[in-house]
Amino acid sequence: MSYELLRYHVEDRVAVIAYDRQERRNAWSLAMVREVMAAVRQANADDEVAAIVLTHEGPVFCAGSDVKDGPHPRDPATGVRPNMATESMADGASWPQLLVDSKPFVAAVDGPALGAGATQLLSADLRIVGEGAVFSFPFLAFAAMPELGSTGLLARLVGFGRAAEIIYTSRQLDAREALEIGLVNRVVPAGEARAQGIAAARQLTSIPALQFRLTKGLMHANFLEEDISQVVRNEMSAFRTLFRAMKAQKGGPSEEGSMLKGHAPVKVEAKS
Repeated sequence: MSYELLRYHVEDRVAVIAYDRQERRNAWSLAMVREVMAAVRQANADDEVAAIVLTHEGPVFCAGSDVKDGPHPRDPATGVRPNMATESMADGASWPQLLVDSKPFVAAVDGPALGAGATQLLSADLRIVGEGAVFSFPFLAFAAMPELGSTGLLARLVGFGRAAEIIYTSRQLDAREALEIGLVNRVVPAGEARAQGIAAARQLTSIPALQFRLTKGLMHANFLEEDISQVVRNEMSAFRTLFRAMKAQKGGPSEEGSMLKGHAPVKVEAKS
């Protein structure tokens, strides 16, 4: 599949997706959202890919939503006029859900990540940034509102108090402060985020696919679960899925057995 607004290639089982819309500071337009989501789906569907890195060309990771994009023609089936928000926050097919269901996903940022450029990072498994990276959630300052699940995801990473202060004041955070509060996982010398991100993703390729998916599902399902018995039940459910898959693989091909090398989303059983 070819792309106009980003670059896509695979190296050592790592799919590298790099924004390349530098004339608009890699701002998210409807077309760009569609391309990056298609690229993530392509990587997830490719058995030769075991991890994904999202990065960028040019000095800016993503300057947010492109305010000059659109308006676009209404969808004749729904009557809805599509835009960046309707595409990235579609019910059951949103950007955050895509990343939660994804193979190991690493964001490598070496410049400003503003607005949607910052919120899109919150669903990544790892965030590796260069010294010059800055982050901002300036929605209220522009009479807008935060999106892409950030009203829940940001607090999970940095705590409710910090998340509220960051969103309410719209202030910028540099890379070091982002690391100190838990917004990012690692700060590296300027210019090295992409290489370090690919190296981190390559490490994750050694993890068996099903074990990673089940563990990732448990992390998301159990993070805010107050009932420890439910946490354990979720873990037991995941173990049963793993053991059934291992048994099926020994006995011959089956849907469950194929999970050990496949990449379909694995869900933890919901609370009854």
